[in-house]
Parts: sequence; C-alpha cells; structure tokens
Amino acid sequence: MELESLLARARRLEVKTRYLARSHYAGLYRSAFRGQGMEFAEVREYSDGDDIRLIDWNVSARSQQFYVKRMVEERERSVLLMPDSSGSMAFGSTRRTKFDLLLELASLLAVSGFLAKDRVSLAVLGERVEPYIPAAKGWNHTARLIREMASLSPRGSMASMDPAWSFLNSPGVPRSLVVLLTDFQAPLRPGGGFSAACRKHEIIALLVSDPREWELPAVGRLRLVDPETGRSRLIDTDRAALRREYAERGRRRREQVARLLDSLGVDWAEFSTSGEYESALRHFLYRRKWGRSPFSAGIASHSPAAPPAKK
Repeated sequence: MELESLLARARRLEVKTRYLARSHYAGLYRSAFRGQGMEFAEVREYSDGDDIRLIDWNVSARSQQFYVKRMVEERERSVLLMPDSSGSMAFGSTRRTKFDLLLELASLLAVSGFLAKDRVSLAVLGERVEPYIPAAKGWNHTARLIREMASLSPRGSMASMDPAWSFLNSPGVPRSLVVLLTDFQAPLRPGGGFSAACRKHEIIALLVSDPREWELPAVGRLRLVDPETGRSRLIDTDRAALRREYAERGRRRREQVARLLDSLGVDWAEFSTSGEYESALRHFLYRRKWGRSPFSAGIASHSPAAPPAKK
C-alpha cells in the first residue's frame, strides 16, 4: 500500500473509531472488561456491618481496636490485541473483506482501551507472531497501533494456532485480556498450549466471517482459489448436492469452534461482512457486563438477548 493511501486509511480509522468509542462504547468497555482484581487502599476503624473477613489483625493488635482493610478494584489492565493477518482474511464477497471488518473492530477496541486508560499492546498473527508492540498508554501509542494494523496486507498461510499459544505462554508476555480477532480458518485444537493460555490470560474471541463461507449460491461453474495456498478448483454450483455438502461442512466447523471456545470459558462473538458490527458489538459488551453467556452476533439463529432493563 502506498504511503499516502496508508496514512489516509489510518486517519479514517482513527476518526471513526474515536467517535464511536466516545459516543457509544467507552462506558460499556469499562464495565464489560473490569480490572483484574482488588488491591489494598488503606485501613480504617471497624464499623458495625463491616465484613469481619476484612479485619486487619496486625494493625488491630497494635492499636487495641479493630481496623478493616479498604480494597479498591484495579481499573488499569493490560489488553493485548491479536489480529489475524493470514491470507484467508483477504476474502470478501460483499462490500468489504474480512480484514476490513477486523481492522475496524480492532481499532475501536484500541481507542476504547485508550479512553479507559488501559495499557494496550499488539501482536499480529500469521505464520509467526510479529510484529509485537508492547503495552503502553496514551493517544500517540494508540495511533501507532492503528497505523501498524492499517499497514498490514493479509498474506501467507497459518497452518495452526500453535504459534499464538506459544507466544501467549512465553514469560515475556504479561497476564492480559487477550482479544483474538480471527476467522479461525486455521485448525483449532483443544488441550496443550491453548488450555495453558486460557489459564494464564483472560481470552475473548471476535470471529469474522463472510456469508459465502457458509453457503454457495447457484450461479453455475465457479473457480475457487485458496488465498493462502494459491490452489484452485473448478466447481459446479448448480449441483444441489454439492451446495448441501458445502453448507454442512461449514455448519460442522462453526459448531466445533463454538463448542471448544465454550468448553474453555472463552467468550466469543461472530461478526459477518454482510452486516454492520456496531450494534452486535454493543450486545456483546452488554452480555459481558451482565453475564458470561457466549453468543453469535449477526447470525439469526444465535441472536443475543436484549440487555436487561434498568431498575
């Protein structure tokens, strides 16, 4: 991508996602992704009704009266964005590709993290995990992340997700909220590195897809090309049996991914290139705020429940 077009693309992302984050997502982001625990603030004298489990026995023994610890929730956290830049992300049968959709989602989360004063880092998935930009705060850092993502061109193959799990489990990567942005075309296997990464980090998965990955239209003969390997195949889409088999394979793969993510406690949502992502992302954040039930956003048979009414 030429430098001028790259800068223009990054600028459009900065402007759009900053507006969306400020107007719709900043509060939801904070409540959906809470701090990682509780930290000590101070001690104060015990009052009727205080939880006796918070009594600081060392201070109480020295002062001859009861004192309790006051704890506050940690608000700052480390957020690691992991966008997929493999060749399969270049596919799109609508007005945009899967990578275009992923780029806006990742940029919106980066800006939301900036507004929440989180430390945000970036690790790009492909045949290997690179580049890696360590976590930092501030708008200059956020703009750098967006420019880095905008400069990516989906290419190459990703034979497995193992490099991602090895990276997340390495000692140099701190415990973080990890946001995987991928189509999960690479085989996703249970156990091993994936399970270890889920124990170390809090992982959520934002899955991007295209309608033609689940169903084929009856438009006669088509030559399909694998964007990662370059292999091509001529098929006759007028054959009803072929279309049924294609749809069944897609259904099985989607169910397999969903079952595995659910079994490991990974919250996930699916976003389609055929629809807008803004309301679907808001629903996902509402579900994160009110419960940890996973769902598929943008798929009619898995529509999320409406957020509960305020009392």
